[in-house]
Amino acid sequence: MKKILIFIIFLFPLNVYASPDIISRNAIIYDLTDDYIVYEKDINTKTSIASLTKILTTITAIENIPDLSALVTITSDMLKGIHWNASVAGLKVGDIVTFNDLLYASMLPSGADATQALAVSLCGSINAFVTKMNELASNIGMNSSHFVNVTGLDAPNHYSTVNDVLKLLKYALANTTFKKVYTTKEYYLSTGTLLETTIKKYNKTLNLDTSRIIGSKTGYTDNAGTCLSSLFNFQNHDMLIITIGAPYNRDTAYNLLDNLALIDYVDHNYVIKIDFPELTDFLNIAIPINNKVTINYKLVIFIGATIVLFYILVLPKKRKR
Repeated sequence: MKKILIFIIFLFPLNVYASPDIISRNAIIYDLTDDYIVYEKDINTKTSIASLTKILTTITAIENIPDLSALVTITSDMLKGIHWNASVAGLKVGDIVTFNDLLYASMLPSGADATQALAVSLCGSINAFVTKMNELASNIGMNSSHFVNVTGLDAPNHYSTVNDVLKLLKYALANTTFKKVYTTKEYYLSTGTLLETTIKKYNKTLNLDTSRIIGSKTGYTDNAGTCLSSLFNFQNHDMLIITIGAPYNRDTAYNLLDNLALIDYVDHNYVIKIDFPELTDFLNIAIPINNKVTINYKLVIFIGATIVLFYILVLPKKRKR
């Protein structure tokens, strides 16, 4: 009977777990391989998303760059209006870099200087580039989002949701150039400047084990709190985590701690379904009883037949002993 029950559990995992211990306002764990939401917390509330915006900035740029190796000269217009405490990659007027450099500078250290350089060099102005960002967001179904800048700085009418950021990240990771940037931990610009991911910088002071995180993008503003999107692997499945709204503390990266807690949550709770296509296709019929309840009659019959077979085939043998 134990073997039968294990078979049923793995074929139709219940996936009912205790809630993970996190402090982020909004969060999601998503199985990218199986297209399955493992855990969600307030994923449809509109909110500031800070530098998670740069995921959209970067994929929009990639789709409009004719040649990644083409050179860009940094101008004063590109660096105009950057907030005094914004994250930057250290670009200076007169620096000559490639478009490829600017992609890494936008994502790894979350460089506002790089995102603005991409916008101005590709579209002539930040506003024109933001129009392309909103067009792409609309095209991929980010229906609860709107953007007014390329950096993620808090601003009226600049917002998204965790669910929309998930749509964005899924779309972006399907692009090989973006995925390579997203999963890179350090990169040297053509100027010789070393860029490191914010996660790597965290580790220099916090000494946390982030080896499971394959790729990431951080963010922080007053309205968004600390944010983090991450890619990790669990039993050969690519998994995504997005968290928004963890409190800021200079000595503690709550966004990273929440992501590590969610990875641990997956490790100890998530059961990946064993796929038997012919059988699951046969059993996957749910008949509605009312607006709220459905009964899968084929599944009920299958489990009932399994129990009957146990009583017919197994119990008599045990009695003979």
